[in-house]
Amino acid sequence: MKRTVRISLALVLIAGALGSVPAASQTIVTLGSGFAAPSGVAVDGAGNVYVADQNANEVKEILASGAFVTVKELGSDFNLPEGVAVDASGNVFVADAGNNAVKEILAAGGYVTVNTLGSGFSFPQGVAVDGNGNVFVADTGNNAVKEILAAGGYVTVKTIAAGFDGPAAVAVDGGGDVFVADQGDKVVDEILAAGGIVMLGNGFENPEGIAVDADGNVFVADQGENAVEEILAAGGYVTVNTLGNGFNGPESVAVDAAGDVFVADTGNKVIKEILVTPPAIVAAVLPGSRSVEIGTPATIFATLINSGTTALENCQIALPALPPAGLTLGFQTTNPATNALTGTPDTAVTIPGNNGTQTFVVSFAGSAPFTALGMPLDFSCNDAPPAASVLGVDTVDLTLSSTPIADIIALSATATNNGIVELPNGGTGAFAVASTNLGVTAAITVSADTGSASLPVALSICQTNPANGQCLAAPASSVTLNYAGGATPTFSIFLQSSGPIAFAPATSRVFVRFEDSNDGLHGSTSVAIETE
Repeated sequence: MKRTVRISLALVLIAGALGSVPAASQTIVTLGSGFAAPSGVAVDGAGNVYVADQNANEVKEILASGAFVTVKELGSDFNLPEGVAVDASGNVFVADAGNNAVKEILAAGGYVTVNTLGSGFSFPQGVAVDGNGNVFVADTGNNAVKEILAAGGYVTVKTIAAGFDGPAAVAVDGGGDVFVADQGDKVVDEILAAGGIVMLGNGFENPEGIAVDADGNVFVADQGENAVEEILAAGGYVTVNTLGNGFNGPESVAVDAAGDVFVADTGNKVIKEILVTPPAIVAAVLPGSRSVEIGTPATIFATLINSGTTALENCQIALPALPPAGLTLGFQTTNPATNALTGTPDTAVTIPGNNGTQTFVVSFAGSAPFTALGMPLDFSCNDAPPAASVLGVDTVDLTLSSTPIADIIALSATATNNGIVELPNGGTGAFAVASTNLGVTAAITVSADTGSASLPVALSICQTNPANGQCLAAPASSVTLNYAGGATPTFSIFLQSSGPIAFAPATSRVFVRFEDSNDGLHGSTSVAIETE
């Protein structure tokens, strides 16, 4: 019976993570991790994402291979890098604001060589590069937009327009028109290659980032509105649409050839991708955390849903591109009603369209101790992008220990059993967590948090009487207990909102974590939250 409940809740988690997608809406996923204050973002033709992480004084790359999990540092000696761009050869251009410079990180040689381009800049915040390698700069301190000519080795700098009020970002289209996020004037301008400047759209509060796609549509990171907006080329740049939600002070945007939009969501310290076409494959796993001794397999259940209209073949589950050393994965289909094994181990299957579903059991084994938090899995089928990696929904917190260890399975339940807590703006809400320890006895602290997102909600927790759900003590920031092997304690988590929380279930989440005195994770679960 317990296994059947876990599988049914996996489907609930998918609903709580991705929600329904209206025709004019998009799916938003989070890429990479560990950013201090990402302020600039760019994407290359292979889908790799480049980030100017201003508070870390670093430029980073999120590799497309492996579901946008691996983050590596590029170059060095930056001081408040604000903007970033990439050319067709993979060379990366940086608006190094604190050094009053524009720099190039050369792809040749593995992103080690950093050159300074041109001179005379004052706190440049934005850069863009055209098909000929010319670099355009939002020279914020000089209230100007400048071009560094590729011809002659990036020495010649010319001003192409002036009179702005703190221009924060630039973008350039295939025809040579340059688009400017003029933050002080609260407008978006287009510098025409043929001469002249025109204003696009209206209603911006603090436009910080800008990008343009192959069709001429302009995307704006409006920090003052906590929004990403699109100014449609059709109709003469009059119509402005808001894309996605749940952003906190976004400073930069980029767009790839498919029309997916990448956002430096600075306040939330993450990079997000707004998918124009929601992925056909969505996935969830339960439990989302396992901690076992080496030699003991760690198993979880996984559910894949094909939301497309046609069947997808060769659907399977694999480790990410860079898994922990010595880790292996096996999978096998199951009967969702009974959890009985079906099919053949490690054999891909076909999943029918129109929300066709397949359940699996997934087994991990390793030969050396490690802890991998938020480890993504590769859920893939032929002729479709892999499932987006959603932290706490289809990722796994996995620990292999050289000694016996507590292994806590935790499941959350919301009032309507849809994986989403809805609470009034300025009001309260709650959800419950059931748990069991499949491992050894340990001192465990149970607490709740909002992960990497900064959300206007206060959290408290209590252990409950499993017979009636009543708190055993007053709710507090955490609960510490001697968690015996085989025990099944239950908990209630209380939420008090102090502002609006938009429906962004892939990022607006509350996580419940079971940790030891050294912050070692032994179990976790999560729910999506929003205000009504």
